[in-house]
Amino acid sequence: MYACLALPAIVCCAYADELFPDRYTEPAENSRENRQVRYDEIGTYVQRLHDAAAQRRDAAFQPDFTNETRYVRSTWKLRESVCERIGYPPPMIKRFAKPRYEKIADDPYATIYRVWVEVLDGVEAYGLISIPRGLTKPAPLMVCQHGGGGNPELVHGMIEGVGAGNYGWMTLRALKEGYVTLEPALLFPYGGKENIEGLNRHQLDQQLQYLGTSILAVELYKIFRLIDVACARSEVDRDRIGMMGLSYGGLYTLYAAALDTRIGAAVSSCYFNERRRYLWQDWSFFNFMNEFNDAELCALICPRPFLIEVGDADTLFAVDGAKSEALRAKRYWDGLGISDRFVFEVFAGGHEFKGDHAYEFMRKHVKDAK
Repeated sequence: MYACLALPAIVCCAYADELFPDRYTEPAENSRENRQVRYDEIGTYVQRLHDAAAQRRDAAFQPDFTNETRYVRSTWKLRESVCERIGYPPPMIKRFAKPRYEKIADDPYATIYRVWVEVLDGVEAYGLISIPRGLTKPAPLMVCQHGGGGNPELVHGMIEGVGAGNYGWMTLRALKEGYVTLEPALLFPYGGKENIEGLNRHQLDQQLQYLGTSILAVELYKIFRLIDVACARSEVDRDRIGMMGLSYGGLYTLYAAALDTRIGAAVSSCYFNERRRYLWQDWSFFNFMNEFNDAELCALICPRPFLIEVGDADTLFAVDGAKSEALRAKRYWDGLGISDRFVFEVFAGGHEFKGDHAYEFMRKHVKDAK
């Protein structure tokens, strides 16, 4: 049987004709319509499940809008559910490991360090930490998160001949504002085409999910440990932390701000959307849509300030899905009477970090926060 499966169809067919002569046959096209109907039925069934899931999400999460303290308390069960779904924290946590630093440059804008710290057994988190020039007292921390195909060096703008790509000089603008910057590394080959040996990101994620965790959980833990490392430095005011990210960086900003309340304000660029349109493997989890869409993750950021920016010409994530989900997210801040802390902005452009109002937003809610 197994040998036959490996043979070309014409050989198998000839073998069957010899073994079972005069049997009834018909063109494959005769049953095509039946197969199409089966696909259509499941597609319609999935749509009905999605419609029911949206109602279920709205009914299941009823936060307490009495005041901010009671609201936050009412979100903890939802936060625990997110952690359970993504397998956070990952197993084999390495506690109390000391970071390693390598000073790589002094330029007119900052002193730049590479930093590594072991976070899981045999697994290090890596990133860049930059101290702005002329710093005389502890400064706020800005986490600048790259996306798919990127790396800390790209979002910093330090790769020769490239500039900052579509990151809009995110890090250098933050340094100019006076932030200490942290750029954690995510697991992506540079440019999406670099030859990295071994399993790719999606294969590793599938293996991790078989074992009760996920690449999302592992990388979130890396980010949080790097924040720990940055906050241990004397140059950093640990009470003022912001985070911004583009694309996959916007995904990690959304989840990091939802799970780590140290992050005082966040900016997610060109990721936020009505998630069922974009069920990519490494952010898809069993039964997730029955409890969460992007708006429910926003509920875990509220009452902290959150800005979403999307490009009207983004070819990866359509703006209409972001608009509809933003209306669902906005109600959490509205319910507490703090609508000014939630900003949804559509800019003229594509899949890129624009940041037209991001730094003003961070100045108000992080840099100058009391």
